[in-house]
Amino acid sequence: MTKDFECTQESYAREVLREKGLKSTAQRLAVVHVLHTSGKSLSVGEIHDRVKDMLGTTGLATIYRNLEMFEDLGIVNRLHFPDGRHGYVFSQGEHFHHMVCVDCGGVFDFPECPVESFDYASIEKQGFRVKNHFVQLFGQCLKCAEAA
Repeated sequence: MTKDFECTQESYAREVLREKGLKSTAQRLAVVHVLHTSGKSLSVGEIHDRVKDMLGTTGLATIYRNLEMFEDLGIVNRLHFPDGRHGYVFSQGEHFHHMVCVDCGGVFDFPECPVESFDYASIEKQGFRVKNHFVQLFGQCLKCAEAA
């Protein structure tokens, strides 16, 4: 079964887990595989359903724990939707901002960080040190716009 999960992105996840002293369990690799191959953001329920299809019985709590751990490790990004829902996408530890299509759920990366030009010195003068940031834009992708 392990061979089914081999690809560059999934190898990256294995390496991060190994470096942190964590096991590459079938459930963890299945979550990575599902996110890597989805092409869009997925909810916890969608991830759970797809992992169950692959492995059989897998608890929802296992999915939540793995997603939280993967987010902390930089393997996945959690997207925050305007209606309060969350979705998850494979990250590979890179710094990305996302454009999310509200019609098809497609997730597209910004070509560059729009926050790099911020005046961090003026922010720090106010006693605030920026540790991290994320930007999400919601709209319609070209394919959905053309179909409308």
